[in-house]
Amino acid sequence: MPAHLRVLTLNCWGITFIAPDVPERFHAIGEELGTGKYDLVALQEVWTQDLYQKLVSQVQDVLPYHHYFYSGWNGSGVCVFSKHPIIGAFQKRFTLNGHAHKFLHADWYGGKAVGLCRILYNGTVINFYASHTHAEYNHDHDEYRAHRVSQAFELSQFIRYTSQSGDLNILAGDLNNQPFELGLKIIQSYTGMDDAWLTAEHKNAEDVGITCGYPGNGYLPSYPHPPVRIDYVFFKGTEKCRVKCVHCETTMHRVPGKPFNYSDHEGVLAHFELEKTSGPSDGNVENPAEISQDDDLFHEAITIMEDAMDTTSTTRRFYGTVFLFSMVLMLVISHLPLPFLLISLIHLLLAFLIGWSFWMGVVVMEMERRGLLATKSSMQVLLNRSVKKRN
Repeated sequence: MPAHLRVLTLNCWGITFIAPDVPERFHAIGEELGTGKYDLVALQEVWTQDLYQKLVSQVQDVLPYHHYFYSGWNGSGVCVFSKHPIIGAFQKRFTLNGHAHKFLHADWYGGKAVGLCRILYNGTVINFYASHTHAEYNHDHDEYRAHRVSQAFELSQFIRYTSQSGDLNILAGDLNNQPFELGLKIIQSYTGMDDAWLTAEHKNAEDVGITCGYPGNGYLPSYPHPPVRIDYVFFKGTEKCRVKCVHCETTMHRVPGKPFNYSDHEGVLAHFELEKTSGPSDGNVENPAEISQDDDLFHEAITIMEDAMDTTSTTRRFYGTVFLFSMVLMLVISHLPLPFLLISLIHLLLAFLIGWSFWMGVVVMEMERRGLLATKSSMQVLLNRSVKKRN
């Protein structure tokens, strides 16, 4: 008899003191998870340990196994809850993660990452990947496009090179890419995973799959973009485990009996049917080493990396100019007949500019350049291998 597995992902919007109704919403999330409906749960934006520990205490009777992926200054916000034993955990922090000086875009402080929990489910080893990638912020002028493409590539590499250790591989989370965007195409092409929403045998007729900006969400006014699908559950079987998605839906909309939603995102629930096999399955299984490469995707991605490197060079020159101008101005100010207190204040300001421009130009921008170069170099290796295979 096939086994059944219910997988949930939800971006919880747990930004304390900024997002509304955080304590009430998280209590409601814990109550819903505590119903026992779910086997595996991936949560994002659980930004504080207090929120995480309260969830742990609420669900411990039905989801006794859990893991938080610590990263960055205030944690990645990503955690996993499971009905079944977690036998291993590992994580990779993305090389490019936004900018520290963009205080309102806090991705850098969260240290965005992809986490892996190995789950033992009735003798089947499930590699359960959970992630939350960099947000877009401005669709018309996406200053983080190179970072988001780089993260998608690193996520897909991480899955590809670790997935062979599992009988079943599942990726869940807020990937901040719409289905037509380059980042998501790279993830699907390079991992060979299927989108549960697209491949489900059954979906509710009225469910359009929107996970952020959903018209019925009470927090809609806080979201400036049109309705989008950016939260996903992906899956892939192996020769040891045949898998299919029998049902997929968006869920956890408005909290029952309350005037607010669980989050500004909708949850995604995928119901899988698993069957252990003794030989190669007839479904969607491929050896990761044999997955065909979409050269056009990588050519486009490399162009984005190169454009970002050019921008980094321009930014570096800007900081260099600020550094030199501040140095010269400090020397000039020292010889002007101005009050001592005024000169001291100006020197203090200029010293800050000198230190800031040196740090940004010499350290931060160089780290940015090397991160972009690392992604570009890895993609180039794959393209070169693809060319050799064709020849």
